[in-house]
Amino acid sequence: MREGRTIEVRSPRDGRVVATFPLSGSSEVATAVATARAAAAVWASRSVLRRVEALIRLARVLEVEADEVADAIISETGKPRAEALAEVAVSVELLRYYHRYAPRHLSPRRVGTGWMFWKKAWVERVPLGVVGVITPWNYPLIIGMDAVAAALAGGNGVVVKPSELTPVTASLLPDLCARAGLPQGLVQVVTGDGSTGEALVRSDVDKVSFTGSTAVGRKVMAVAAETLTPVSLELGGKDVAIVLEDADLARAVKGIAFGGFFNAGQTCISIERVYVVDAVAAEFTRRLAEEASALRYGVADDVDVGPMISAVQFERVSAHLRDAVAKGAEVVAGGVPEADSPPGEGDRALAPTIVTRVDETMEIFHEETFGPVLAVTAVRDEEEAIRWASASAYGLFASVWTENRRRGVDVGRRLRTGGVCVNESLAHAGIGGLPLGGVGDSGFGSRRGLEGLTEMTRPRAFLADRAGLSREPWWFPYDERVERLTRSVLALRARGGLSGLVVAARRLLGR
Repeated sequence: MREGRTIEVRSPRDGRVVATFPLSGSSEVATAVATARAAAAVWASRSVLRRVEALIRLARVLEVEADEVADAIISETGKPRAEALAEVAVSVELLRYYHRYAPRHLSPRRVGTGWMFWKKAWVERVPLGVVGVITPWNYPLIIGMDAVAAALAGGNGVVVKPSELTPVTASLLPDLCARAGLPQGLVQVVTGDGSTGEALVRSDVDKVSFTGSTAVGRKVMAVAAETLTPVSLELGGKDVAIVLEDADLARAVKGIAFGGFFNAGQTCISIERVYVVDAVAAEFTRRLAEEASALRYGVADDVDVGPMISAVQFERVSAHLRDAVAKGAEVVAGGVPEADSPPGEGDRALAPTIVTRVDETMEIFHEETFGPVLAVTAVRDEEEAIRWASASAYGLFASVWTENRRRGVDVGRRLRTGGVCVNESLAHAGIGGLPLGGVGDSGFGSRRGLEGLTEMTRPRAFLADRAGLSREPWWFPYDERVERLTRSVLALRARGGLSGLVVAARRLLGR
């Protein structure tokens, strides 16, 4: 810890200090990595089956301590209890998924040897070593557990660096893992600001998993490049919903409101842009405004939409709204906070807001807002909706709303995103087998699913001789026979079938 410096964690609900943590420096990070590496040597020697049994025990510990974990999440994020408990439930689902599917996925895979029939070949997936996990503040349990669960199933140690705004929940992980029977020291947590994160990237980790803003993701990648440390980056989003003329408007309104306002819109896969076909645009917008206006928002326990995480985030969202209104946008639900009036402690909740008449000149059109704001735009038809949806530099998730499921899937396949929901929003996060990752400014790599597990291991190829010959026919010294063999194999593999076999035999015999 650098000169005894600390960070204070304050509740977004009332501004009180809920915890104080040390600001870890390079030496503390190095110690954490070394500790995790020592424990990982023991962990990696266990079979995959033994490792995933520990993961299911961790799921059971989380279930028993669900309220304690939810309390920690609420204390540092201010989100409603239902959303905090959802973090626990989604994490448990992912642990259960890896318990079931990781053993098969990580089993050695036989590989055909072609014409070298006297050989045996296979591929194993082996641990990376120690994975550095840098997490944001919006989901202090889910996002960390996504990486931790996959890394542990893959046989790695983990060092987690949570956001300086939300280290309380992450600090519970080592004890929860120990109670599940994982080796002591396997999961480490270092706390601090961006300098601590940079120290982790520069440390002796074997991979960095980063979730956060696109701007910081670029910095992480640049630092990791200095040591050729592989990274996976799940970055920002400007997720889109497309409402077609045949959509069930009642469902679309409720689903899009949920997708835009869950966690006060502070979700990388939140819906921020809505493109509605002209034929139903007016009715959809009217209903959506009514839905947004009926939602309870604030800092109490019994609300639907909680507060912004910080005054900085409150001002960012407010500035997007003020910019849009100044350039001609119309607010049809919610409101626009005044400039130069920063919220007081416990007053960071924004009303769920619907904005129309948004165009390319506005910040809210291009930039990630990350708040309870939906920008609704009427379009001529499906084609125009797809064109506008794909105009963003981001490409994380999208949703399509239509009574024709096949049509929704077809539209989704034309979108430049990492994933698509049809007549649904956010629920994919509750399915452990679905990967989450994006393209463009939304990053690359995957969390969750078998793809996320693959990210936490590396392939190792094996080839073994089974014949026991004194020498292989292509070994030194080179002579005419080696050339004939090469030409024979070339014909056999290129032509195939009986004709290839005949030509190969002739060339082998020098004919």
